[in-house]
Amino acid sequence: MKNAYIYPISARAEKVATHNPYLDDFIEAMGTRFNFVNKENPSTSGIFGMLKYLFQIDYVFFNWIEDVPDKKAGLAQAIFLLFFLHISNSLKIKVIWTMHNKLSHSNEHFLLKKIIFRTLLRRADGILTHSSEGVRYAESMVPGSRERIIYLPHPVKNRISQRDSQKKFDLLIWGTITPYKGIVEFLEYLYRNNYQNKYEILITGKVASEKLLDLLLGCSNQNIVIKDEWTDNEALQSLISQSRLVLFTYAKSSVLSSGALMDSLGFGARVIGPNVGAFADLEKEGLIRTFNDFADLVSILDDELHNVSGICNDKLTFFLSDNSWFKYAEKLGNLPLFS
Repeated sequence: MKNAYIYPISARAEKVATHNPYLDDFIEAMGTRFNFVNKENPSTSGIFGMLKYLFQIDYVFFNWIEDVPDKKAGLAQAIFLLFFLHISNSLKIKVIWTMHNKLSHSNEHFLLKKIIFRTLLRRADGILTHSSEGVRYAESMVPGSRERIIYLPHPVKNRISQRDSQKKFDLLIWGTITPYKGIVEFLEYLYRNNYQNKYEILITGKVASEKLLDLLLGCSNQNIVIKDEWTDNEALQSLISQSRLVLFTYAKSSVLSSGALMDSLGFGARVIGPNVGAFADLEKEGLIRTFNDFADLVSILDDELHNVSGICNDKLTFFLSDNSWFKYAEKLGNLPLFS
Protein backbone atom coordinates (compact mmCIF):
# COMPACT_ATOMS: atom_id res chain seq x y z
CA MET A 1 0.00 0.00 0.00
CA LYS A 2 1.33 3.42 -0.98
CA ASN A 3 1.67 6.30 1.50
CA ALA A 4 -0.09 9.55 0.62
CA TYR A 5 -0.55 13.04 2.02
CA ILE A 6 -3.86 14.83 1.42
CA TYR A 7 -4.45 18.59 1.58
CA PRO A 8 -6.21 20.23 3.32
CA ILE A 9 -6.63 18.44 6.63
CA SER A 10 -6.72 21.50 8.84
CA ALA A 11 -7.01 21.82 12.60
CA ARG A 12 -8.68 25.19 12.06
CA ALA A 13 -11.30 23.70 9.73
CA GLU A 14 -12.22 21.16 12.40
CA LYS A 15 -12.44 23.90 15.01
CA VAL A 16 -14.75 26.19 13.05
CA ALA A 17 -16.77 23.36 11.46
CA THR A 18 -15.76 24.19 7.88
CA HIS A 19 -14.15 20.83 7.14
CA ASN A 20 -15.27 19.67 3.70
CA PRO A 21 -16.86 16.18 3.71
CA TYR A 22 -15.37 15.59 0.24
CA LEU A 23 -12.03 14.85 1.91
CA ASP A 24 -13.50 12.34 4.37
CA ASP A 25 -15.32 10.55 1.54
CA PHE A 26 -12.20 10.54 -0.64
CA ILE A 27 -10.03 9.12 2.15
CA GLU A 28 -12.59 6.43 2.97
CA ALA A 29 -13.06 5.43 -0.67
CA MET A 30 -9.33 5.34 -1.48
CA GLY A 31 -8.33 3.88 1.89
CA THR A 32 -7.86 0.38 0.50
CA ARG A 33 -5.25 1.68 -1.92
CA PHE A 34 -3.48 4.40 0.08
CA ASN A 35 -2.36 4.97 3.63
CA PHE A 36 -3.14 8.64 4.22
CA VAL A 37 -0.42 9.53 6.68
CA ASN A 38 -2.02 12.76 7.92
CA LYS A 39 -5.68 11.75 8.16
CA GLU A 40 -5.57 11.72 11.97
CA ASN A 41 -3.15 14.64 12.26
CA PRO A 42 -4.75 17.94 11.18
CA SER A 43 -2.20 20.61 10.30
CA THR A 44 -1.92 23.81 12.30
CA SER A 45 0.44 25.36 9.73
CA GLY A 46 -1.25 24.84 6.38
CA ILE A 47 0.86 23.21 3.68
CA PHE A 48 3.92 23.34 5.91
CA GLY A 49 2.38 20.37 7.73
CA MET A 50 3.55 18.28 4.79
CA LEU A 51 7.23 18.83 5.63
CA LYS A 52 7.49 16.07 8.23
CA TYR A 53 6.11 13.52 5.76
CA LEU A 54 8.20 14.43 2.69
CA PHE A 55 10.41 11.34 2.89
CA GLN A 56 7.56 8.99 3.78
CA ILE A 57 5.06 9.60 1.01
CA ASP A 58 4.65 8.36 -2.55
CA TYR A 59 1.72 10.61 -3.47
CA VAL A 60 0.30 13.97 -2.47
CA PHE A 61 -3.34 14.81 -3.20
CA PHE A 62 -4.07 18.55 -3.41
CA ASN A 63 -7.56 20.05 -3.15
CA TRP A 64 -8.24 23.80 -3.40
CA ILE A 65 -4.49 24.36 -3.04
CA GLU A 66 -4.65 27.29 -5.49
CA ASP A 67 -6.34 29.27 -2.69
CA VAL A 68 -3.32 29.00 -0.38
CA PRO A 69 -2.37 32.70 -0.87
CA ASP A 70 -5.57 33.59 1.05
CA LYS A 71 -4.43 31.65 4.13
CA LYS A 72 -2.38 32.79 7.10
CA ALA A 73 1.22 33.34 5.96
CA GLY A 74 -0.19 32.79 2.48
CA LEU A 75 2.81 34.24 0.60
CA ALA A 76 5.24 31.94 2.41
CA GLN A 77 2.96 28.95 1.86
CA ALA A 78 2.64 29.78 -1.83
CA ILE A 79 6.43 30.04 -2.25
CA PHE A 80 6.90 26.68 -0.53
CA LEU A 81 4.20 25.12 -2.72
CA LEU A 82 5.81 26.36 -5.94
CA PHE A 83 9.23 25.14 -4.75
CA PHE A 84 7.78 21.73 -3.88
CA LEU A 85 6.12 21.40 -7.28
CA HIS A 86 9.49 21.93 -8.93
CA ILE A 87 11.30 19.29 -6.81
CA SER A 88 8.52 16.71 -6.35
CA ASN A 89 9.80 14.61 -9.23
CA SER A 90 13.28 14.51 -7.66
CA LEU A 91 11.68 13.41 -4.39
CA LYS A 92 9.83 10.67 -6.31
CA ILE A 93 6.48 12.03 -5.10
CA LYS A 94 3.58 12.01 -7.55
CA VAL A 95 1.40 15.11 -7.35
CA ILE A 96 -2.35 14.61 -7.92
CA TRP A 97 -4.40 17.80 -8.03
CA THR A 98 -8.18 17.95 -8.11
CA MET A 99 -9.18 21.02 -10.10
CA HIS A 100 -12.48 21.83 -8.39
CA ASN A 101 -12.82 25.38 -9.77
CA LYS A 102 -11.55 27.81 -12.38
CA LEU A 103 -8.67 29.64 -10.70
CA SER A 104 -10.49 30.77 -7.54
CA HIS A 105 -13.83 32.04 -6.28
CA SER A 106 -12.02 35.03 -4.78
CA ASN A 107 -10.11 37.65 -6.79
CA GLU A 108 -7.73 38.41 -3.91
CA HIS A 109 -4.09 37.62 -4.71
CA PHE A 110 -5.27 36.85 -8.24
CA LEU A 111 -1.85 36.99 -9.95
CA LEU A 112 -0.23 34.62 -7.46
CA LYS A 113 -3.17 32.21 -7.71
CA LYS A 114 -2.85 32.26 -11.49
CA ILE A 115 0.84 31.39 -11.22
CA ILE A 116 0.03 28.48 -8.89
CA PHE A 117 -2.79 27.31 -11.15
CA ARG A 118 -0.61 27.30 -14.27
CA THR A 119 2.26 25.62 -12.41
CA LEU A 120 -0.06 22.85 -11.25
CA LEU A 121 -1.28 22.36 -14.81
CA ARG A 122 2.33 22.02 -15.96
CA ARG A 123 3.85 20.05 -13.07
CA ALA A 124 1.14 17.82 -11.57
CA ASP A 125 1.44 14.15 -12.53
CA GLY A 126 -2.34 13.82 -12.61
CA ILE A 127 -5.15 16.38 -12.70
CA LEU A 128 -8.62 15.28 -11.66
CA THR A 129 -11.69 17.24 -12.72
CA HIS A 130 -15.39 16.65 -12.14
CA SER A 131 -16.62 18.43 -15.28
CA SER A 132 -15.88 18.10 -18.98
CA GLU A 133 -15.46 21.89 -19.07
CA GLY A 134 -12.51 21.45 -16.72
CA VAL A 135 -10.63 19.61 -19.47
CA ARG A 136 -11.28 22.39 -21.99
CA TYR A 137 -10.50 25.14 -19.49
CA ALA A 138 -7.17 23.60 -18.48
CA GLU A 139 -6.13 23.13 -22.10
CA SER A 140 -6.93 26.79 -22.82
CA MET A 141 -4.76 27.84 -19.87
CA VAL A 142 -1.82 25.50 -20.58
CA PRO A 143 -1.85 23.79 -23.98
CA GLY A 144 -0.82 20.16 -23.67
CA SER A 145 -2.16 19.71 -20.13
CA ARG A 146 -5.14 17.74 -21.47
CA GLU A 147 -3.09 14.52 -21.63
CA ARG A 148 -2.69 14.47 -17.84
CA ILE A 149 -6.32 15.31 -17.02
CA ILE A 150 -8.76 12.69 -15.77
CA TYR A 151 -12.44 13.59 -16.01
CA LEU A 152 -14.83 11.69 -13.77
CA PRO A 153 -18.14 13.09 -12.46
CA HIS A 154 -18.18 14.16 -8.81
CA PRO A 155 -19.00 11.06 -6.73
CA VAL A 156 -22.41 10.97 -5.10
CA LYS A 157 -24.16 9.16 -2.25
CA ASN A 158 -27.62 7.71 -2.74
CA ARG A 159 -29.70 9.11 0.14
CA ILE A 160 -33.10 9.03 -1.53
CA SER A 161 -35.94 8.60 0.94
CA GLN A 162 -39.36 7.30 -0.01
CA ARG A 163 -41.16 9.75 2.25
CA ASP A 164 -43.24 12.37 0.46
CA SER A 165 -43.63 15.50 2.54
CA GLN A 166 -46.06 18.33 1.94
CA LYS A 167 -44.41 21.00 -0.19
CA LYS A 168 -43.78 24.22 1.73
CA PHE A 169 -41.33 25.90 -0.64
CA ASP A 170 -41.07 26.40 -4.37
CA LEU A 171 -37.31 26.96 -4.22
CA LEU A 172 -34.65 25.79 -1.80
CA ILE A 173 -31.21 27.43 -1.96
CA TRP A 174 -28.81 25.78 0.48
CA GLY A 175 -25.14 25.50 1.41
CA THR A 176 -22.50 27.88 2.70
CA ILE A 177 -23.51 31.31 1.41
CA THR A 178 -20.68 33.21 -0.26
CA PRO A 179 -20.64 36.04 -2.84
CA TYR A 180 -19.75 33.85 -5.84
CA LYS A 181 -23.00 31.91 -5.44
CA GLY A 182 -24.96 34.83 -6.88
CA ILE A 183 -27.85 34.68 -4.42
CA VAL A 184 -28.05 38.42 -3.74
CA GLU A 185 -27.96 39.14 -7.48
CA PHE A 186 -30.83 36.71 -8.05
CA LEU A 187 -32.95 38.27 -5.30
CA GLU A 188 -32.23 41.77 -6.57
CA TYR A 189 -33.34 40.64 -10.04
CA LEU A 190 -36.63 39.41 -8.58
CA TYR A 191 -37.25 42.78 -6.93
CA ARG A 192 -36.32 44.77 -10.05
CA ASN A 193 -38.91 42.84 -12.02
CA ASN A 194 -41.58 42.79 -9.30
CA TYR A 195 -41.21 39.02 -8.85
CA GLN A 196 -40.32 39.20 -5.15
CA ASN A 197 -43.60 37.51 -4.19
CA LYS A 198 -43.72 35.12 -7.15
CA TYR A 199 -42.07 32.16 -5.38
CA GLU A 200 -41.91 30.70 -1.88
CA ILE A 201 -38.15 30.67 -1.30
CA LEU A 202 -36.07 29.27 1.56
CA ILE A 203 -32.37 30.21 1.67
CA THR A 204 -30.48 28.31 4.35
CA GLY A 205 -26.78 28.05 5.13
CA LYS A 206 -24.02 29.73 7.09
CA VAL A 207 -23.44 33.19 5.62
CA ALA A 208 -19.79 34.05 4.99
CA SER A 209 -19.89 37.63 6.33
CA GLU A 210 -22.06 40.12 8.19
CA LYS A 211 -22.10 42.37 5.13
CA LEU A 212 -23.47 39.59 2.96
CA LEU A 213 -26.03 38.67 5.61
CA ASP A 214 -27.25 42.28 5.75
CA LEU A 215 -27.70 42.29 1.97
CA LEU A 216 -29.67 39.05 2.10
CA LEU A 217 -31.89 40.18 4.97
CA GLY A 218 -32.59 43.36 3.03
CA CYS A 219 -34.13 41.16 0.32
CA SER A 220 -36.22 39.01 2.67
CA ASN A 221 -39.99 39.23 2.93
CA GLN A 222 -42.92 36.97 3.76
CA ASN A 223 -42.08 34.79 0.73
CA ILE A 224 -38.27 34.91 0.91
CA VAL A 225 -36.95 33.39 4.13
CA ILE A 226 -33.27 33.65 5.11
CA LYS A 227 -31.77 31.26 7.70
CA ASP A 228 -28.15 31.86 8.68
CA GLU A 229 -27.42 28.40 10.09
CA TRP A 230 -25.65 25.13 9.36
CA THR A 231 -27.87 22.42 7.91
CA ASP A 232 -27.00 18.79 8.69
CA ASN A 233 -27.93 15.91 6.39
CA GLU A 234 -31.05 14.94 8.30
CA ALA A 235 -32.41 18.49 8.19
CA LEU A 236 -31.37 18.84 4.54
CA GLN A 237 -33.22 15.68 3.57
CA SER A 238 -36.36 17.04 5.22
CA LEU A 239 -36.02 20.46 3.53
CA ILE A 240 -35.47 18.93 0.09
CA SER A 241 -38.55 16.74 0.52
CA GLN A 242 -40.52 19.90 1.40
CA SER A 243 -39.26 21.81 -1.66
CA ARG A 244 -40.37 21.55 -5.25
CA LEU A 245 -37.00 22.60 -6.66
CA VAL A 246 -33.42 23.08 -5.47
CA LEU A 247 -31.84 26.13 -7.08
CA PHE A 248 -28.16 27.04 -7.60
CA THR A 249 -27.45 30.57 -8.80
CA TYR A 250 -23.65 30.25 -8.96
CA ALA A 251 -21.64 32.71 -11.06
CA LYS A 252 -20.28 31.06 -14.20
CA SER A 253 -16.87 32.70 -13.92
CA SER A 254 -15.31 30.34 -11.37
CA VAL A 255 -17.41 27.21 -10.85
CA LEU A 256 -16.60 23.84 -12.43
CA SER A 257 -18.17 21.31 -10.06
CA SER A 258 -20.28 21.33 -6.92
CA GLY A 259 -20.55 18.94 -4.00
CA ALA A 260 -23.86 20.55 -3.04
CA LEU A 261 -25.22 19.77 -6.51
CA MET A 262 -24.35 16.09 -6.07
CA ASP A 263 -25.71 15.99 -2.54
CA SER A 264 -28.99 17.42 -3.81
CA LEU A 265 -29.23 14.75 -6.51
CA GLY A 266 -28.33 12.14 -3.91
CA PHE A 267 -31.43 13.21 -1.96
CA GLY A 268 -33.53 12.95 -5.12
CA ALA A 269 -34.01 16.69 -5.65
CA ARG A 270 -35.15 18.35 -8.86
CA VAL A 271 -32.29 20.75 -9.57
CA ILE A 272 -31.93 23.96 -11.57
CA GLY A 273 -28.45 25.46 -11.99
CA PRO A 274 -26.25 27.61 -14.25
CA ASN A 275 -25.27 26.32 -17.68
CA VAL A 276 -21.65 25.71 -16.77
CA GLY A 277 -19.30 22.93 -15.67
CA ALA A 278 -20.86 19.88 -14.02
CA PHE A 279 -24.30 21.47 -14.22
CA ALA A 280 -24.08 21.49 -18.03
CA ASP A 281 -22.81 17.88 -18.02
CA LEU A 282 -25.77 16.72 -15.94
CA GLU A 283 -28.28 18.52 -18.13
CA LYS A 284 -26.95 16.55 -21.11
CA GLU A 285 -27.64 13.40 -19.07
CA GLY A 286 -31.24 14.54 -18.57
CA LEU A 287 -30.79 14.82 -14.81
CA ILE A 288 -31.18 18.57 -14.21
CA ARG A 289 -32.05 21.77 -16.07
CA THR A 290 -29.78 24.77 -16.54
CA PHE A 291 -30.23 28.48 -17.27
CA ASN A 292 -28.14 31.08 -19.08
CA ASP A 293 -29.33 34.24 -17.32
CA PHE A 294 -31.96 35.23 -14.76
CA ALA A 295 -34.62 35.96 -17.39
CA ASP A 296 -34.08 32.45 -18.74
CA LEU A 297 -34.16 31.12 -15.17
CA VAL A 298 -37.59 32.61 -14.40
CA SER A 299 -39.00 31.01 -17.54
CA ILE A 300 -37.53 27.62 -16.57
CA LEU A 301 -38.77 27.92 -12.98
CA ASP A 302 -42.31 28.61 -14.15
CA ASP A 303 -42.13 25.63 -16.48
CA GLU A 304 -40.71 23.27 -13.87
CA LEU A 305 -43.12 24.34 -11.14
CA HIS A 306 -45.98 23.35 -13.43
CA ASN A 307 -44.26 20.08 -14.39
CA VAL A 308 -44.88 17.58 -11.60
CA SER A 309 -43.15 14.64 -13.30
CA GLY A 310 -39.56 15.82 -12.73
CA ILE A 311 -36.53 13.80 -13.81
CA CYS A 312 -36.63 10.16 -14.95
CA ASN A 313 -36.19 7.92 -11.89
CA ASP A 314 -34.39 5.24 -13.91
CA LYS A 315 -31.81 7.74 -15.17
CA LEU A 316 -31.18 9.04 -11.67
CA THR A 317 -30.97 5.54 -10.16
CA PHE A 318 -28.38 4.50 -12.75
CA PHE A 319 -26.37 7.70 -12.29
CA LEU A 320 -26.27 7.34 -8.50
CA SER A 321 -25.14 3.73 -8.81
CA ASP A 322 -22.52 4.33 -11.50
CA ASN A 323 -21.01 7.36 -9.70
CA SER A 324 -20.79 6.14 -6.14
CA TRP A 325 -17.62 6.80 -4.16
CA PHE A 326 -16.81 3.07 -4.42
CA LYS A 327 -17.03 3.20 -8.21
CA TYR A 328 -14.99 6.41 -8.28
CA ALA A 329 -12.19 4.80 -6.25
CA GLU A 330 -12.30 1.73 -8.48
CA LYS A 331 -12.02 3.80 -11.66
CA LEU A 332 -9.13 5.87 -10.26
CA GLY A 333 -7.32 2.87 -8.80
CA ASN A 334 -7.26 1.10 -12.16
CA LEU A 335 -5.44 3.99 -13.87
CA PRO A 336 -1.71 3.51 -14.70
CA LEU A 337 -1.02 6.66 -12.70
CA PHE A 338 -1.74 4.72 -9.49
CA SER A 339 -0.02 1.45 -10.37
